[in-house]
Amino acid sequence: MRNLSAPAKAVIALVGLILGFAVVKYVFAWIAANWFTLVVGLTLLVGLTVGAVLFRRHQTQADRLENRELERHLESIDDMDLPQFESWIGQQLLSHGFRKVRYVGRSGDFGSNFVATAPAPDTRRVMVRAKPDDGTLSRRGARHIQALGADAHARWKADTAILVTNADLHPLKTAARHDALAQQLGVVLVDRLELAAWVADRKPPAALTAAPAAAG
Repeated sequence: MRNLSAPAKAVIALVGLILGFAVVKYVFAWIAANWFTLVVGLTLLVGLTVGAVLFRRHQTQADRLENRELERHLESIDDMDLPQFESWIGQQLLSHGFRKVRYVGRSGDFGSNFVATAPAPDTRRVMVRAKPDDGTLSRRGARHIQALGADAHARWKADTAILVTNADLHPLKTAARHDALAQQLGVVLVDRLELAAWVADRKPPAALTAAPAAAG
């Protein structure tokens, strides 16, 4: 454009103006011929958008209320130290019908372990690792999942390995990684909200009574 002469630039500008006018004329003509369809379509679009926003807001509020209620059930558990937390987990296993519950915790295992037989008629050997929130578990949960996956299946020949914690293992940055690693290693995760539901409903999460997907 910089090397074109003034008349050439004028011609190009005129052609652009004519084309722009033709496009605008066509758009207005189409609107005039299809105004009813356009109004109906815009009305539906606005209605759907508003409905989606209201539904999402309602759903979010309902989720917040539910989560707040569940959090209330964890107040006493959040105050527990490791011995208290592992003792509570052991009591829960016994009260829900787990048999041959044996404490096999040891230093350096990233938490305390229980080996048990699932409630009858299930005969699976289950290893449960009780790990209270230490402030780092949400970010470094992968190392605990890896350790439990290796220890439970290789050393203890467990059919099911379960990590139980009052930490949140599903923050936005690490949720996908934790879930993928757990599935790969055959580890079931029972973290904060599931543990809260366990306390509120007085029954263990399905993960404790149902075998996880086979490790890949």
